[in-house]
Amino acid sequence: MTHRMGAFIDHTTTAPPIHYRYVNQTNAGEALDSENTRIHGNRLEMAGGNSELKLIGQWASPFVTRVKLALNLKGLSYEYVEEDLRNKSALLLSANPVHKSVPVLIHNGKAICESPVIVQYIDEAFAFAGPPLLPANPYDRAVARFWVAYIDEKLGPPWDRVFRARTDEERAEAMRQTFAAAGALEGGLRECSKGKDFFGGDSVGYVDVVVGSLIPWAKATSVLAGAELVDAAKMPLLAAWMDRFGELDAAKAVMQDVDSLVEHGRMLMAKNAAPASNDFAGQEMAGGELKLLGAWSSVWACRVRIALHLKDLSYDYVEEDLENKSDLLLASNPVHKKVPVLIHDSKPISESLVIVQYIDEAFAGNGSPLLPADPHERATARFWAAYIDDKLVAAWLQAFRGKTDEEKLEGTRQLLVVVETLEGALRECSKGKPFFSGDSVGFLDVMLGGLLSWLHGTEALCGVEFFDATKTPLLLAWAERFGALDAAKATLPDVGEVVEFAKTWRAKKAAAEAEAAAAKN
Repeated sequence: MTHRMGAFIDHTTTAPPIHYRYVNQTNAGEALDSENTRIHGNRLEMAGGNSELKLIGQWASPFVTRVKLALNLKGLSYEYVEEDLRNKSALLLSANPVHKSVPVLIHNGKAICESPVIVQYIDEAFAFAGPPLLPANPYDRAVARFWVAYIDEKLGPPWDRVFRARTDEERAEAMRQTFAAAGALEGGLRECSKGKDFFGGDSVGYVDVVVGSLIPWAKATSVLAGAELVDAAKMPLLAAWMDRFGELDAAKAVMQDVDSLVEHGRMLMAKNAAPASNDFAGQEMAGGELKLLGAWSSVWACRVRIALHLKDLSYDYVEEDLENKSDLLLASNPVHKKVPVLIHDSKPISESLVIVQYIDEAFAGNGSPLLPADPHERATARFWAAYIDDKLVAAWLQAFRGKTDEEKLEGTRQLLVVVETLEGALRECSKGKPFFSGDSVGFLDVMLGGLLSWLHGTEALCGVEFFDATKTPLLLAWAERFGALDAAKATLPDVGEVVEFAKTWRAKKAAAEAEAAAAKN
């Protein structure tokens, strides 16, 4: 999917690890009898051997619930493994090395990842089990896939931000967008159902599974928001559908408890909310209000957020839509019209290198200094920061944005050379200690650390490891240490989300170039 609703998955508190065999108790399998299948009690087997199914999941994840629903509707038995996302298992990491996220379905030793892919796989691999989830007509299948993509791309992101928001204003805006996106599903149900009970018509289908997995979270969000996400007055078809779906045996067997999700949601909101105030021990500048204009995918904004976190500074964060830039951004950065922009006491500061140094100087009394006290060491740190922006970023952008495979390959080659050079820089600056700045995180750590999610994402996209245990062992160990910092965990985007964002960007760029080429002809 394009955007992961990561806030729905608790990364700090999970249920104890659970391994259990889910033996389907429905009668769906009793009608199955073909040359391809054999039924032994409640266990369904493929011809030629047992069909072993294992699902790696996490209790709060709606994406895992999708898969459970599909397996249940098909009458399939499976082993369920509850994953601790704070301490990911070797099984998960080997089964899903790209995203390292749940759900993962393992069928006869082969791993299938990403919930839309898994649900369609279940429908195809077990076509003989239960009613089909996807319609037979190609156009109807396309319509179903369209609405699933809409849910993941349009409903998911603002709903995720409801739980990630740091301020009441951010949460209110995310809630408004979530309610608006949910409202469109009324029309989707009307189009897909053709007046029948489900999105799939007379029986539950692919869209029903995807929307149905969100029902417990929809009810929990309604409690947390104090307003019905699915209003029967405004969305009568969807409200009636929710009641019908909730009565299905498959739904009752796998849906999360709403009260548990409400508590879970409150915990996530509290965890992500900005502190009401900070004690700056008299070091906060008079009227020191801070506002950061950024974009979740921006490595430059990540740098600033890391610095603010390291300095333990409260700030108001404004997520910018870079395709429809706000008046505040255009007024604050009229030269570049880009993020990040830090506004301190109504005065804007632009460019991440400048902003991070400003934070270090303006709030010198907060936390450890980012730049070293020695002038030569400060100059060295600034030199390598400029090297990162001039050489590493240029090579990375070519590897990612190159117009031809040759350009991308050359960018990747250059990037590997630059990373090896930075291995020497780490050796020089750290003097054998954990970070570029020595014992504690400093300016150069922040400059390179802000790029980590995108570097790991580019590794996945290019199939190349930039931090290699043989060629760059110091950087590899440094990246692991930096990624484990609270400041990094709180600010760096999920690598899986970055990869999906990059794929979407590339697809849009390719479509635009093709359209432009067609227009010339």
